[in-house]
Amino acid sequence: MNQSDPVAETAVVNTAPRRRAKWFWPVALLVVATGGASVLLVNHLPPPPVAATVSAPQVVRTMRLHPMEVVTITPQRIEDLVKVTGTIHPVQEAAIAAQVSGLAETVAVRPGDSVAAGQLLVEVGTTDLQLQLDQQRSTMASNEVQLRAAQATLDRTRLLADKGLAAQTTLDSAQAEVDRLSAAIATQQSQVAQAETNLRRARVTAPFAGTVASRSIEPGQIVNPGTTMLSLVELSSVRVEVVAALKDSARIVAGQSVRLSVQGMAGQQFTGTVDRVSPIAEAGTRSIKVYLDLDNAEGKLRGGMFVTGEIVVQQDDDVLALPVEAVQQRGDASYVMAIVDGVLTEQTIQTGTKWAAAELVEARSGISAGATIVRTALSGLTDGAPVIIEGN
Repeated sequence: MNQSDPVAETAVVNTAPRRRAKWFWPVALLVVATGGASVLLVNHLPPPPVAATVSAPQVVRTMRLHPMEVVTITPQRIEDLVKVTGTIHPVQEAAIAAQVSGLAETVAVRPGDSVAAGQLLVEVGTTDLQLQLDQQRSTMASNEVQLRAAQATLDRTRLLADKGLAAQTTLDSAQAEVDRLSAAIATQQSQVAQAETNLRRARVTAPFAGTVASRSIEPGQIVNPGTTMLSLVELSSVRVEVVAALKDSARIVAGQSVRLSVQGMAGQQFTGTVDRVSPIAEAGTRSIKVYLDLDNAEGKLRGGMFVTGEIVVQQDDDVLALPVEAVQQRGDASYVMAIVDGVLTEQTIQTGTKWAAAELVEARSGISAGATIVRTALSGLTDGAPVIIEGN
């Protein structure tokens, strides 16, 4: 009962292979079908994108510039200037004072009148002075007559004394009388001369041709020596006293040209020359006084007018000058951005003299007259970029 049945065991063992064989072929067919579908799917997919190996062409931006941002280089006159300010003064000015005491009988001119040299301005007490002169002359004439008589008496007395007919005391008395009268006449000659001078001084005339600036007396007024009666100025040319910065004084010399503008005379410019320069600075300032000569033939300028101007301390003609801001630096090299056939072109230049006041610098080489350059260093300007000037 407990022994195993060989037939039964054989049956059990053979059952598993049969079951595996039963499922093998369906599974194999499914794998084959799936693989084939995968192959077909792969073959129909689009190819992967290929990485770009050629970069896109770079677009160059066209620059647009305003006409004020460019400048055409032309030969020009360059001046180095020193600024000055000051006041106009007459080249000749005189305060005319009385030289004698008396009544101002005549005052012949008024402020603003033009007078010629030697023209009568004021007469002071000429009647009294003329009487004094006439009296001095009469007294001197009387003494001259007495002198001639005394001289004749002396001559006769000397003849008699030589013959022993006149005493020596008589001769001495005759000589003394001649000497007294001669001394009196000499004194009276001085008095006559003084009276003549006083009479001339009483007639006050213009010492030079000019214009009456002021009058401080009226007819009938008593004047004394030293009393200022009139002031006279000569304005055919004027003297201008200006001040300049002390640091510029070494560059200012006589003969340099100066251009002046006068306050109250807008649009008019006057040209003068430097006459002299003060050797010392003005007290308490860093400035120095400069004296200018200025022609005033038309009489437009007046004493006391305020002026501003520029002294031309250096002048150069036919200079190729560039705006300082147009010159750029790269290391030790200077260059500008020129416009050639509508294209920005970097041009290396050599600079020379610099005029700080005019904000210009000389271009000695690297650029020629007629070239157009960018006036100032603008951002975004590149060599070779096309450029358009608006309005052209």
